[in-house]
Amino acid sequence: MTRFRPAFAQPEELLMHPIIPPAIEEIIANFDQGVVAIDEHKIQQALVAAREALVDPGEPEKLGAWAEVLAFALVETRTHRSPWGTHFGPFASGTKENGETFYSPDIAGMDADIIAHWTMRARTTRHPVLKARYADLAWDMSRAIAKTNPDPDMAKIAVDAYLDSLAQGLRLDTHDEFEAAIRALDIAEMLRNARRIDLARSALLQLHRKGIEAGKGMWWKAFDRLSDDKHARLTEQERDQLIDDLEALVVRLSNPSDPDFFDPHATQGAADRLISHYNKRKNHDDAARLHQTIARSFEYAASLADPMLASAFLETAVAAYRSARLPEDSKRVRVVMEQKIAASAADMKTFSFETTIAKDDMEQFLAFLVVDDIASTLARIASEFVDRRARLEGQLATLIERSPLMAIMTHTLIGDKHVAAKVGSIEDDPFGRLIQQATQSMSFNAPWLMAALDRAIEVHGLTPHHVVGWVARSRLFDDLTLLMEGVTAWFAGDFVKATHVLIPQVEVALRAIAGQLGKPTTKAHPKIRGVSVAINMGDLLYSQEVTDALGPDITLYFLALYADPRGLNLRNDMAHGLLNAGQMRATLASRLIHTLLVFGIWEKLVHARKSQLMPPPERPK
Repeated sequence: MTRFRPAFAQPEELLMHPIIPPAIEEIIANFDQGVVAIDEHKIQQALVAAREALVDPGEPEKLGAWAEVLAFALVETRTHRSPWGTHFGPFASGTKENGETFYSPDIAGMDADIIAHWTMRARTTRHPVLKARYADLAWDMSRAIAKTNPDPDMAKIAVDAYLDSLAQGLRLDTHDEFEAAIRALDIAEMLRNARRIDLARSALLQLHRKGIEAGKGMWWKAFDRLSDDKHARLTEQERDQLIDDLEALVVRLSNPSDPDFFDPHATQGAADRLISHYNKRKNHDDAARLHQTIARSFEYAASLADPMLASAFLETAVAAYRSARLPEDSKRVRVVMEQKIAASAADMKTFSFETTIAKDDMEQFLAFLVVDDIASTLARIASEFVDRRARLEGQLATLIERSPLMAIMTHTLIGDKHVAAKVGSIEDDPFGRLIQQATQSMSFNAPWLMAALDRAIEVHGLTPHHVVGWVARSRLFDDLTLLMEGVTAWFAGDFVKATHVLIPQVEVALRAIAGQLGKPTTKAHPKIRGVSVAINMGDLLYSQEVTDALGPDITLYFLALYADPRGLNLRNDMAHGLLNAGQMRATLASRLIHTLLVFGIWEKLVHARKSQLMPPPERPK
């Protein structure tokens, strides 16, 4: 569990009126002088430094200093949720040793005095940036801190000050300007004050026009805030102008003859907003036109890029042409994309690492698995290498804490001439990341599995007949002939034959399990009426009945190994001829033998794990 130290130490509670130390008061006065742009972050830095430099302050002075530091340490939470249901919130959170959540900065222990102080500041400061900050805090935080209704006068002062700061050019950059205008509009709408709504909307549209004229900038801010807002009092003329502006921007950004402005990603951003607008109004022709513009932009960008980047651009173009109802163009570009993916192989680098397994650790591990009784040995090997889903989920939770950047990254898996799969962030695609984690675990423990099988052969004289006889216990196979052929090939080192023979047998076993559960094992042919085909492995493993029967651990293991494109996907890759001879090595074939061992005790293994009768042995670290 990740633990953070609060960045701002604060009083436990307010027991007296705060007194502002002179050094703190001087900082506020200096920033309040003149009419110059103010960086609120620099105010915070100055206040923190002055607070830390205080010599033997009394409790009232500590509280007064904290009242000012807190005012500028709190951050706006437009893009995320404040724990207090407020606009302002902490910039970080963590977990204490006792498991409690803490925030930095925190409003715990604050009372009505701090709201009164911010209210006083809002009425007495002259600089619009300072006035807006204090007034907004007093308005926004009243319920959370003082448990009182907010003062509407503070809201009015905040709106007017935000707008004054824009009119006088007192915001440091375009982002701050847009945020000030949007916040002013937000508060004005809360007040239902028509005059202030109109003023805030006008200020926001002025910023929008500046961005449009520049060709690049935060042109989306106003559109996103206003387009679907029924309370912003947007006129039809203003709404039409927003649409016209984005249309003009799409034309400019998608024009390859203007390299200073050509940007396929920005084109897509503007076009997607227009597409949503047109689709809501059933104007599908204009939506299709914009999809085509996106496709052409990315296709052109691909023509200038290296094969790897080009393949990513063309993937977007393929989808956009399809959405534009241009299937032939979509097919044409897909062919080029496949060529680029194939060519990108030359640009890819192979990364490898070595790990040392101590001989004593391996011997200890093998001594646990390979025991005197052959049946116990096979059962232990079968159980050991089926990861527990709960353990893998725990690993992902740890990844979120220790490597947050890795947790949010999207992974693209490249196959032979195609994008095999995409795996999103842990938050957006938790099961995809779980499949990926299970696949990685199989890769890491592959040497242990192969060593265990080798030791079982050495100690027990294990033969194909032992393995096939073990599987036969499950009563999943009516004919053991092909099973024997595949296992014999593995023993002989013919991994290509073993792979081709055994993977379909795994599917046979899964259909048998489905049949035992009373689930149909065939389905209607998708094209030919009156004809049935066998249910494939993916359908079986994603069916609720089979999932319940196999339990979460075996289901996840089989999906990652055989049927999910985010994992090894062995069944589908083999069926489509995507497995090459180089991939059909001992490590892969050993997984097939392990699968057969699992089938031999699958019911007992599921029962044992449900009842916790068979906890997994600890592999030596």
